[in-house]
Amino acid sequence: MQNSYRALPEESQWDLLTEHGLESWFSCQWVNTEDSNEITRRLGVDPQNGTLCDFQTAMQSYETSPEKLIVWVGEHSAGWSAILTISGGTVPPQLVEALSADGQRVLEAYYVEEADPGKVLYTYDSEYIGEVFPPSSPGGWMEVPEFEAHASGLELSDEISDAEAFDRYMCMVGRITGRFVDRAWFASTRTLYHVPHGA
Repeated sequence: MQNSYRALPEESQWDLLTEHGLESWFSCQWVNTEDSNEITRRLGVDPQNGTLCDFQTAMQSYETSPEKLIVWVGEHSAGWSAILTISGGTVPPQLVEALSADGQRVLEAYYVEEADPGKVLYTYDSEYIGEVFPPSSPGGWMEVPEFEAHASGLELSDEISDAEAFDRYMCMVGRITGRFVDRAWFASTRTLYHVPHGA
């Protein structure tokens, strides 16, 4: 991605989530490592116990039930992997801490229709740093100023909907990780894992 600080996606991030059935409930983590085996070990899962599949196959397990945590894990961009939650709500905080151990960065985006308008959370080296969001005006206050350069042109206002705001959050994630969610992202093959309770 050239000039990632100001880049914009070819298609609306929110429209893509909606098209792929994720508009009512969405939860995804991005971890700055390409070692998916290490990611699964930190989730408490044997890397050999996954099922390689496409998005459509993974979505056959899609539900918000907290009874079972199912994630779709694989490459996102150079230096980053994605963990899309297919079932189970969100990845528990203790697992996010484990994913970020030893100097790793984790961005966590989630949205729950009519319950939570959406957030992006940042954890680094097992420590929660704060929420990642654009300011309300250029150069305005941000909870995580480390990512100020990635917020240019994405400023928030009271006039935009929750969906539009979450689209801008996702644009920030794309700028930080070097890749927006796109059709090729959904067309990728990743590995489906069932994460045991108490992992």
